[in-house]
Amino acid sequence: MSVCAANDGTGYLKIVAETDCTEFVLVSQSEFVELQSGSLQQMNETLHLLFAFDVEVFAIVELALIMAFLTSHFGGRTARWLGK
Repeated sequence: MSVCAANDGTGYLKIVAETDCTEFVLVSQSEFVELQSGSLQQMNETLHLLFAFDVEVFAIVELALIMAFLTSHFGGRTARWLGK
C-alpha cells in the first residue's frame, strides 16, 4: 500500500492524507518490484516520446526567429533612412 509523505521541517517524513502527493510517495516492496518489472520501462518510454528533443521543430522555430529578427532589423533601418 502506497502512502503520501511530506518533510515536516525537522528532517523527518510525516504521513499526510493528501490525494495528490507533492513530495514523497512511499511504496511497499511488492509495488516497487512491480514498477521495476515493466511499468517503469513503459513510463520511461512514454516520457522519452513526450519530451524528446525534436530537431525539425527546433530548425523551424530557429528559422522563424532569425527571419523575424532580420525583417524587423532591416525594416527599422529602412524607416530610419526614410525619416532623414
